[in-house]
Amino acid sequence: MKPIHLLAVFDSHTPYLAFRLNAFQDALVARGLGDDVRLEIVLIGAEEASYGWEGDGLQALYKAPVTVLSHRFRGLGMRSFLHPSVPGCLWKLLVRRRPKVAFVGGYDRPESMLTTMLGRLWRCKTGVWNDSKFNDAESYGKSIWLELIKSFMVARYHFYLCPGRDSVDYHRFLGGRKKLALSHSWDVVDNASIGRLANEPKHDQAIQEALQVTGDYFLMPVRFVEKKNSLGVIEAYAQYHKRIKDRALPLVICGKGPQEAVMRQKIATHGLENNIRVVPWLAYEQVPRASRQSRAVLLASTHDQWGMIVNEALAAGAPVLVSNRCGAHELVRNHVNGFTFDPYDIEHLGRLFDVMTENETLVIQMRQEAAKSMESFSIERWIQHHFDVLEHFGILQEEPAALAETRTAS
Repeated sequence: MKPIHLLAVFDSHTPYLAFRLNAFQDALVARGLGDDVRLEIVLIGAEEASYGWEGDGLQALYKAPVTVLSHRFRGLGMRSFLHPSVPGCLWKLLVRRRPKVAFVGGYDRPESMLTTMLGRLWRCKTGVWNDSKFNDAESYGKSIWLELIKSFMVARYHFYLCPGRDSVDYHRFLGGRKKLALSHSWDVVDNASIGRLANEPKHDQAIQEALQVTGDYFLMPVRFVEKKNSLGVIEAYAQYHKRIKDRALPLVICGKGPQEAVMRQKIATHGLENNIRVVPWLAYEQVPRASRQSRAVLLASTHDQWGMIVNEALAAGAPVLVSNRCGAHELVRNHVNGFTFDPYDIEHLGRLFDVMTENETLVIQMRQEAAKSMESFSIERWIQHHFDVLEHFGILQEEPAALAETRTAS
């Protein structure tokens, strides 16, 4: 019997992509499918814009074979794909492997569209990892014409792997309600490793020096761009500080971006230079511990398709204040592991600062519930949903667990 080929096609390497696909490869081996089901990873570009990974060294980071189609460009979608060698290489690889199932990143990527259109020649089932939703406004404002174009593109795929319910509903709206669409199937993080790092005190001194604070604080790790709503947060904090003055906890905004000068000017206008710290990114291994030690982690975006900082904060055991325009608001239950809010309601956010400062008993309870709330949004469930896809299309002859659970519940 010839082995069954699976392809994972993505723009470029990211640490979380490696984590997820390595876990899936381990699960294939653990289920005795390592010889019968062959996973291969195809990366369009050699690097990702935010990381310095060289294409030649990527194989060491993955447990399945990796093919990098272009070592000339970073994996930025259209620019690298338009290099003459890339479409031809992908075409040859698809024809040579003839995968039964292909997982692609992003419905609008040129490599994703080529994979699903060409795969139809031998009945390959192509599905998309994606976190778009009705109100994300990620690239363009919503319009009927744009949604019609999106619908045409999304309908080319056979199944959708999404992080949350809003994203599942949106993909079914665009692509067809009868198609397989699973939530908790994208944007998962390494909950276990984050939890271990959050319990590690060896970085405490370095974190204090980097954040320029001692004691409790609110933490906001974001890029300094308009959609992250840093100016709105500063305004909300100013109202909070005006009410309780010396009892106000400091706010640390860590990151980098083009809005930094404007943010600092607004902080100075309110006279809050000693209360709001603007600092560079923390080292990755320090973020879980810094989150655990904070009073709450904040994400106030006016639109965000998901927001994995919410996953990471909860996995670290930190309460979260998250905008209801972020897809990850689905992970947060009010008064249980954090609060959700309208990013344009400055007064409400300021009042939430009050609650998190004054009600220490509630904060303790939220810290206890935070990591527990991530148990269902885990790599184990992500893996199971990928096996559900294979079972649903007859690649593996078992009933999909997620679909069986749905039928039992109904």
